Amino acid sequence: MHGYKKSILMLLTVLIFAVLAAACGDGEEEELTALDEEHEEVSLANNERPTVLFHFTGVN
Repeated sequence: MHGYKKSILMLLTVLIFAVLAAACGDGEEEELTALDEEHEEVSLANNERPTVLFHFTGVN
């Protein structure tokens, strides 16, 4: 009976690690962009200057 509990615990551990590995993605990074004042896309990745982003929610 004790070996049965170890097998279930090991299977559960492997299953949890498999789910976590699948949730991490496929390794491809998407480029992070934002729209500027002229509605043109600006890349935020590998930017030489620091970038400050403002998010306005439109609360009345």
